[in-house]
Amino acid sequence: MRTLKPADAIEAAWDQATGGGRRRKRDRKKVKTDHMVTDEILQHAGPDAVDLGAQSVFRPTFTGSRYEREWILNYLGRFYDDKQISDVLRRVKGGKEANVYCCEAHPDTGLDLIAAKVYRPRAFRQLRNDSQYRQGRELLDERGKVVRDDGLLYAVRKKSTVGKEAEHTSWVEHEYQTLLKLWEAGADVPQPLSRGSSTILMEYLGELDMPAQTLHSVTVPRAAAGPLFDQLLHNVELLLKLGLLHGDLSAFNVLYWDGEIKLIDFPQVVEARTNQDAYPIFRRDIARLCQYFVRYGLTANPDQIAARLWQRHHLPLPEDWSSLALEALPEEDEDEE
Repeated sequence: MRTLKPADAIEAAWDQATGGGRRRKRDRKKVKTDHMVTDEILQHAGPDAVDLGAQSVFRPTFTGSRYEREWILNYLGRFYDDKQISDVLRRVKGGKEANVYCCEAHPDTGLDLIAAKVYRPRAFRQLRNDSQYRQGRELLDERGKVVRDDGLLYAVRKKSTVGKEAEHTSWVEHEYQTLLKLWEAGADVPQPLSRGSSTILMEYLGELDMPAQTLHSVTVPRAAAGPLFDQLLHNVELLLKLGLLHGDLSAFNVLYWDGEIKLIDFPQVVEARTNQDAYPIFRRDIARLCQYFVRYGLTANPDQIAARLWQRHHLPLPEDWSSLALEALPEEDEDEE
């Protein structure tokens, strides 16, 4: 029996479910990973089945659909094997690019709960305009190192299967590396814990039955709105100090829990100095924050704030920066809750 990479296994399962793909039917039936095989054995085992050892078998409490279970077994199985998580308890969020799960942390971690952000396989992902964000960004490998291999870079330019897989890896790795830099800089982001297999493990905010909601979904005390706005701008500045900007910042990408905020979702992080669209993207980020706080009676000029912060950090301005309209960049749909 063949053992495939998690992404290939799940995409093959998806092809089998939808009738897509070119893999022959008899081959599709053999596309299983170790965790999937063990899970099937236990599901169909009778009373006289051989004891496989409960401590070594990954059988997540949360199941979801058949294909979501296969997805969980493949993508989160390695973290179970590495004693980082002990169980998958619930889905916290489902989105266009990724699902977030609440996991029981392994006792060795010293934590109670861990959030696992699992990116969808290529067949599930629906990135739009991602090339706009990738301008000026290096291609990263699974270790966070810049890819120098000419053959792989050529595959990316040609958009081959190998090239697309490399872009997917880089997309996830940019998020992890950004979280790591921001956490070390003291920013309000979830602490990154581990990554691999299209997954990022990070600090969980909230409780098992009540995960932290997005800022857009809650009503904060009116007296706290001003300090909260200033805190968000402080985090924006920490990004700028690193030469980065969020790229999709809004109240939908800020978690709020018991007066605490955490900025999330950084895969599209933009290089401030090398992306020719960096400034208008930045102005859009600031405009979205200002728009949210209008409901609390706060009025701020996003153009002035963006220009002041940009110039404070000596970042390059387009020649026509003063005439750029906020409508220059299209609005994007938010992830489904």
